[in-house]
This record gives sequence, C-alpha cells and structure tokens, in this order.
Amino acid sequence: MTEFYPIMDMVHHNPGEGETKSHYLNPRVLRESGFGGKVFFLFDAAQFGVDWKDFDDKVFPDGSERAAWVAEKADSITARYNAAKHEGLDVYCMLDMLVLPAKLVEIHKAGICDKDGKIDISRETTQRCVRHLIRSMFKQFPQLDGLVIRTGETYLHGAPHHIGNHPVRHGMDDHVTLINLLRDEVCERLDKKLFYRTWDMGQLHSLPKHYLDVTDRVEPHPNLYFSIKHTMTDFWRSGIKDGHPDLDSIDTYWLDESGRFGVPFNPTLGIGKHQQIVEVQCQREYEGKGAHPNYIAHGVIDGFSELESSRRPYCLSHMRDGEHLKGIWTWSRGGGWGGPYISNEFWIDLNARVLALWAANPHLSEEECFNMFAKERGLPDNETAMFRSMCLLSEEGVLKGQYSTYGGTYVNWVRDDSMTGDAFQGSYLDNIVNAGESGKYMREKQEAVEIWREIERIGHSLHFPSEADNEFIAVSTTYGRIKYEILATAWQLMLQLRVAQKNGTALDRDNTAAAIARYDSLWDEWRKLKSEHDCCPTLYKGDVEFFGNPAGINAMIDKLRKRL
Repeated sequence: MTEFYPIMDMVHHNPGEGETKSHYLNPRVLRESGFGGKVFFLFDAAQFGVDWKDFDDKVFPDGSERAAWVAEKADSITARYNAAKHEGLDVYCMLDMLVLPAKLVEIHKAGICDKDGKIDISRETTQRCVRHLIRSMFKQFPQLDGLVIRTGETYLHGAPHHIGNHPVRHGMDDHVTLINLLRDEVCERLDKKLFYRTWDMGQLHSLPKHYLDVTDRVEPHPNLYFSIKHTMTDFWRSGIKDGHPDLDSIDTYWLDESGRFGVPFNPTLGIGKHQQIVEVQCQREYEGKGAHPNYIAHGVIDGFSELESSRRPYCLSHMRDGEHLKGIWTWSRGGGWGGPYISNEFWIDLNARVLALWAANPHLSEEECFNMFAKERGLPDNETAMFRSMCLLSEEGVLKGQYSTYGGTYVNWVRDDSMTGDAFQGSYLDNIVNAGESGKYMREKQEAVEIWREIERIGHSLHFPSEADNEFIAVSTTYGRIKYEILATAWQLMLQLRVAQKNGTALDRDNTAAAIARYDSLWDEWRKLKSEHDCCPTLYKGDVEFFGNPAGINAMIDKLRKRL
C-alpha cells in the first residue's frame, strides 16, 4: 500500500505582524490531525540561536545586546522543538538562504560579499560560513530532523542582527552550488533530511528546462527532496480560455500577459530524477484566508475543473503511483499579509484534514477522506451529501466570482483583505470590452452570486454538534455571499463604464445608480454581520492605496458617483 512520507505542516506567520493565533501551533493538534512533522517558520529557525563563537567570538561577544538576543532566541527555539518532539513529530525548520549575522558579514566582508555588497555563495569564505552554520544548528538543536531551505524571498522581520539576500547572483549555477553544499552537509555528513524549496519567482520553480538544468546536476539522495507548490505560479486559480501552451518550452513565468493560459498544475512536478514533496496552502491568501468556504483539497487531489483539458498531469492523484511524489507539506495557516483574520479554523481544518488523510493512504478517494472528516466532526450522516455539495460549490463559486472560467482577468486584483478596482484590472477590462465579451463576463459574475446564495442556504441548514461551528459556518457562508455579490456588482459597474467610454455614450443613469445603491447596501449588510457576530472574520478593505495612489474598489465606484 502506498504511503507518503513526510506529511508535514507549517503555520506561516505574516511577516511584520504578531504571531498567528492557531491551534495548528499545538503539536498535539498536528499529531491528532494526521501530520508526522512540523515545519517551524523562519523566526523559529535554528540559525537564529547560533552564537558563532567557534567561528568568530566577535560576532556575538559575551555581555553584548546581540549575545543576549541570541541566547533568548535559543531558549525559545529549544522549548518549541522539545514540545514537538514530545508529541512524536519530526522537527524541521525553514531558513532563508543566504542569511548570516550582520557583524559576521561586516568583519569578513571581503571574503563573503561580491562587488555589490551581496552575500555570494560562490565564494569560499561564504561556503565555509554556511557549513559552520549547518553543523552548529544540528549540534545545538539535536531535535532537528532536517531543514527546509527557502530562496527567492528574504524575511528579516524580527531578526535585527542578521542580514541576507537571494543566493542566485550568477544564474542557475548558484542553486547547484548551494544544493550540493547542503546535500553534502545535511544528507551525507549528518544523515538528516533536506527539503530544497524551488520557489524563486518563476524559473527553477515553474519552468521544466530550468528545473532540470539545476536538479540534473545534483545526485539523488534518500534524504534529499525538492519542495514545489502544486501551482505553476502562486496559489491562484484562473480559467483556461484558449487551451494550454507547451509548458516544456515556454520561457516566461506569467505565461501570457492576457492570462489566457490560466494557472496550470506545476509542470516541474513528476519530472527529473529526484524525490518531490508538494506544498499546498490551506488558507489561500488570495481567496479569503478561511473567512468563507473555499474547499481546495478536492481540486488539489483530483484536479480543478479549469485544468481538465490539460495534456499532462494536473493533480496529485495523477502522481500517486509514480516515483516522484513522496510527501505533502501543508501551510495550514498563513501566506501573504494582513487579513481577513479569523477566530474559527473550521474551513482550514477541512482542507488540512482531507489532505492529511489522503496522504496517509492515497488509495482512498478524496470523497472518502471528505466523508471521514464530516463524521469526525459529528455531522449527521443524512447531511453529509448536502455539506459536500456546498463545499464543491465553493470551488466553483471562487473561480467564477473572483477569477473567470474564460480567463483574461488579473488574478491578483483581490488578495489578502484588499479589493482593488480598475487600477489593476483596467487593461483586462479593455480587452474584454474590445472583444465584445462584457456580457458573458457579467453573466458569469451573476452565476457566482447564485452559487454563493445556494452555499449560504446550505450553510444555515447544517447541524454539527458544536454550536460554535454551526454559527461560524452560517456566518461565513453569508460573509462569502456578500463578498462575491460586492465583486459582481463592481464588475458590472466597471464594465458599464468601460463600454460607455469605448462607445462614447452616456451611462445608463438609472441602472448605474441602482447598482451603486446595491453596492452600498451590501457593505452595510457586511458591516452589520460583523457587528452582530463575534465569530465573523474581519472585513475586506475597499479603500486601498498603492504607491500613494487610490487603487481600491471604492475609488472606482466614487469615479462613477461623480460621473452621475
């Protein structure tokens, strides 16, 4: 029987904010949810507990503020790692590469940095520092079972005595240098696991030719895994309009500026000669963050509807019996910045538990795993089918309401708790209007509203034994319906304005005024929902600025108010 290992989870704290409040920080909850390992996020990474005294005692000298900070960090890290080991979990920490103590870099700058002052992995002194860091971490924190390496983004929030940068300064060769160094130290010398994340904003992560160019120059090892998001880009969805490109030959991260190719299943999955684990975000940062139903486990396991015409694998079940897929890594919480903030993790629990159940026994169907979750949570058997219908509808409602089954929309116009208007969607709207397709897009957004009304109806009809869950499910489905009706109304208004501008005609004053009034009443309803229910997630923001300019959805509506 196939079983994947590892099955691990991480809470990704929003950089610059306080620690996320989540029961997934409790190692016992992780174990009981079916996870075998815990990934500690960057700020609990063992690298921040290393004092470097064996390398250079001037880096964190005794009695200094810097030394006190490291010692306090080491105590905190030890306590958290011990708690996870006490529950029988494997302990992994994620660390950014390349990050080193600022004082170390200052003292040894000539041997560490390139001409631009950036830490350079191709330099011998830098490599010596990285080897020392790896050995020191595992010596000081014997609880560690392995490392997760992140490149491409460097977060130094809460790390005042360290500096860092992306290791790739000379092209893909730098990845090869770093991976082989880490393989030697972690996998070979220490016999620990190494998970090398490929996320690099568009080459190693997304394009087969770059992935193979790097990984083919690294010898496989039973302790070495490449960690890859299941999406080719970030955790988005988008419809397929004109078929799929040849993903083996493309040379651009975004595929096509019009968005017509959507967001495929990552084409670097299932290729090459190395073991892979797949990253899945349970609290999708672009799609509500658990504030409303958004069941993604079905699409990840068996495929999202917009990917069904793909000529290649487009879901985890297609990889189940292959030689590459060895584990799943969920981000139960986190990703992005800001809200919406939630106090009930029901929708997170659904995605995380189904994925963990399937990973533990991938010959179960997704539906069997879903039904197991419903039974575990005490839902009456005669309501399971209704609950499943609601969850599957959320998959369709998000696609049609926020993206489009037709493609051709800006996938990032709603993210975290920000709703933007035509500031970013404008050129896409122009394409739609110029193609004479505004009607079908507006109809699709109205279809999404009807889907969310059905979700809301079911959400108010379920009977879990937990009254807190029942209230939250009801409130969150209403929350989702209001959100997507606001988006649909905004789309109607944006397209009406674009059509009038293109044709040089006046707006239909009555229809426009009625739509604006509906928009305003929806916000009033949303605010009332929040005021009446403590469990209601925080609301989105309609007033948003980018680079000092109004870009929120309200700014677009206000333009129409003035025009009227």
